[in-house]
Parts: sequence; structure tokens; C-alpha cells
Amino acid sequence: MSETMHVSGTVQPRSPHQLRFNRKQSSTPPPRLDVPVRREFVHRPLVDDILVTSWRRLDESHFSLTAQWPHDHGYFAPNRGRHHLILTGETIRQAGLLLSHTELGVPLGHHFILKDLVYTTHPEHLAVGSGPTSLTIDVTCSKMRMRAGAMAGGRFDMTIRKAGRIVATGHSSVTVASPAVYRRIRGERLTARRTLAPLPAPVPPRLTGSVSDGDVLLSPTNRPDRWLLRVAPGHAAVVNPANDHVPGMVLLDAAQQAARILTAPDGFVPYAFGTDFRRYAEHDGPCVIEARRIPSALPCTTTVQVTGSQGGHPVFVSTLTALDPRH
Repeated sequence: MSETMHVSGTVQPRSPHQLRFNRKQSSTPPPRLDVPVRREFVHRPLVDDILVTSWRRLDESHFSLTAQWPHDHGYFAPNRGRHHLILTGETIRQAGLLLSHTELGVPLGHHFILKDLVYTTHPEHLAVGSGPTSLTIDVTCSKMRMRAGAMAGGRFDMTIRKAGRIVATGHSSVTVASPAVYRRIRGERLTARRTLAPLPAPVPPRLTGSVSDGDVLLSPTNRPDRWLLRVAPGHAAVVNPANDHVPGMVLLDAAQQAARILTAPDGFVPYAFGTDFRRYAEHDGPCVIEARRIPSALPCTTTVQVTGSQGGHPVFVSTLTALDPRH
């Protein structure tokens, strides 16, 4: 996996590398008309959780997409009148999956191994209105590895805009595994599913910004900077029942909950979020979440690093940066 990401400013997209697509395609394919997005394309079991709404190709390495952020999502509720930070990460994730399946030759049923997810938002453009927020997404594909006409790995750089104004910039890097390769990687864990054992007690929801105990992803330990990961059964907003491991978006949300608890009562509302994924978080053992403050690269900001580990092995490292509420 790549090195830990420390996010302290706007992520700058890199110049695209030349992609090698099927030679039957022309060098400048005609733009695709906007078409509905299927749940399978974004790996979401619920239609209400589909954020990306359409896409079209601009050239071999550039695409334009549209998306909508709900103003009243049951789980990713607005914070202080602004859209939830995780919506940006989920939008980047869905956009990459959609393009992989529809434009880059990845068959449904293949598995995506997320290496990193990094983004910076512009809070002044994240205000929640009385209805869904319409967005456009400019995507540049780079570092693409193609195998038998399908993407085997690559990077997606994205700029998200609302009414022409930049809302967020970021990127994700992924590796794609066929079902056969994934079976070899996962072995016996391929059929692992969450057990219905009693959940450990949650941290009080008010500390994590959660609506209810079922939305809290952390359980307290004997240390104020350490928690155990807890995921309520049937948590459809962040968990797909078919997953043989804890999804990456669950880990991201657990990281922001941990950062919020650590910095309480300062009202930590991060605008930048970077995560490096090291290995899968498994269902059959405790996942320890730890948080600590680290020096910020920018003045008047607070930065928290959150790590997850399981069985003594690192699972992920997240770095979250927020404006200091005292300035």
C-alpha cells in the first residue's frame, strides 16, 4: 500500500498518463448521453444511496459526471448546516466504480481494492439547501494499467463543483481483482460475514455527532484516545451485507467519529481527509481505533491522525484537518 496521506491543503490533480484502451475505440470517442446509473455500477444495495446520477466521456482519459447530495440523508446528516464530510469520499468512490464498469471494461463481479482516498473540501460551498444539491464532477484517469482490455488498476483525480464553484478536489487509487484472484487473496475469509453477537456499548452519540446508538461506530476502552470498532447489524447506509470484510467507508466514518471525540468540546469539523488503506478489517476480531493530535501544516488548523489495527497489524491510517474554531 502507499504511504500515509497527510492532507493540509487542496489536492492538485496530476497530469494524465496516456491510456491504452481497446484499439477498436477511436482516439476521441463521441460523448455519451446521460443515462441512469444502476446500483450495481456503484456497489450500493439501496437506490437512495446512489449519489452519482450520470456520466459521459470527453476523451480517453477525461470524463464528466453529475451527482446529487441529499439534504436529508438518514445517516450522513448535515453538520452545522453543511453537507457531511463523508459524502465527498463516497462520491469519489462511486464515480470511480461507475467509470470502471461502464467505460474502462471492468466486469460486474470483479473486486476493487482501495489503496487510498484523499480529498479536500471548501466548506464555504458546502451549505445545505432545502432540496438535493446538484453537482458536476470532472474526472481525470491516470496511472492506468490495462489487462485484456479492462482496467487492472489506476488513479482517479476529481474536481467536484456546485454551480461552477469548486466544492472539493481529491483522488482515489484502486487495484482490480478478478473473482478467481480475489478468492486466492481472501481464502477462507471469502465466506466470512458479521456475526450477530451482542455489540459492545457505544460511545454516547452526542460525542460522535451521531443520531442514535446504532450509528455510533466506536465503543469506549480504558483509554480516552482508544476505542473498539462496532458496527450495528443492518446498517445499510455504510454496510453491504455481501461484504466479507468491513467496508472502507465504515473505517472512514469511524475515523471522523474518533477525531471528533478526541477534540471535544472544540466542535471538530474537518474539511480535509486522507486515508491510506493497509489491509482488510475482518469481521472475526476486534479492530482497535486510536487517535492523536499531530502538528498541522497550516496555521489556524487542527490535525488529527487516526489509526486502525487488528491483531497487531495496521489496517488504515487517516489524517483529518479542521479549521481551528478559536480563530
